[in-house]
Amino acid sequence: MGLNGIGGLLRGWRARSLPCGMGDAENRKSGESENPLSELGACEPMLEAVWSVLTTEPGTGVGLLTAEGELLYVNEQAVKIFHGPDAKPAEYTGRKWEDHMPEDWTKERLALLQRIRVSGKPVLLRNIWRGQQHFTYIYPIQREGDGPDLFLTITRRAESDEQAEELAKGDYEWIDAEVANLGPLDALSARELEVLALLGQGLSVKEIAKLLYRSEHTIVSHRKAIGAKLGVDDRVKLALIARRAGLTVRDVERTRVEEDGAKT
Repeated sequence: MGLNGIGGLLRGWRARSLPCGMGDAENRKSGESENPLSELGACEPMLEAVWSVLTTEPGTGVGLLTAEGELLYVNEQAVKIFHGPDAKPAEYTGRKWEDHMPEDWTKERLALLQRIRVSGKPVLLRNIWRGQQHFTYIYPIQREGDGPDLFLTITRRAESDEQAEELAKGDYEWIDAEVANLGPLDALSARELEVLALLGQGLSVKEIAKLLYRSEHTIVSHRKAIGAKLGVDDRVKLALIARRAGLTVRDVERTRVEEDGAKT
């Protein structure tokens, strides 16, 4: 099921009260809760069905957070997407984004949460992180009472144009993140990123040269430099790398950040 299908299930549910309480803080810290949303008082059969879909969907990163960016719950796939294969949920549950994510990334996400909070409408966020393209569906959880505003995030990786198109289907607003972590692609200059993006779109050296107003010799030189930096000497493999990142010419202008928070 794609994000559109999951979104359809989510639109059929609203948390109405808080009879179950927020749950034990230590359990949330350890990531032991089977269904953290039920701890927040949304004890409805529909919610159980939604959670079952989320937790059984392979490759799906799931998070539950406050408007301040505190992670009340995050699953294993989500931390692997953002922090690498050795990351564990317990290392991030109960912490705020500002503690472990780059400053520019955090500022952009917090501003987006406030925007969603005001509008009450979910959004689909496209982002490049660790050199790969991801789509994150951010859904506001509407609650009554004095409890904090919460947001459910569902993140999927798109490694092809077809996957990206499928994930992008839906009636929610699409937003392109202005902050990106390019992973290995961060070694490339702006011009080299541009050339790589166009190679990923299937353009020939001649077509790229015409589009960028450069000679074919210059484009070939850029392609060789890209291959040397990425350790790839095959044009087809370079195109696959570009498609895996969902790289576009517009991405050249994104603010680049490193995982440790240092701005590049």
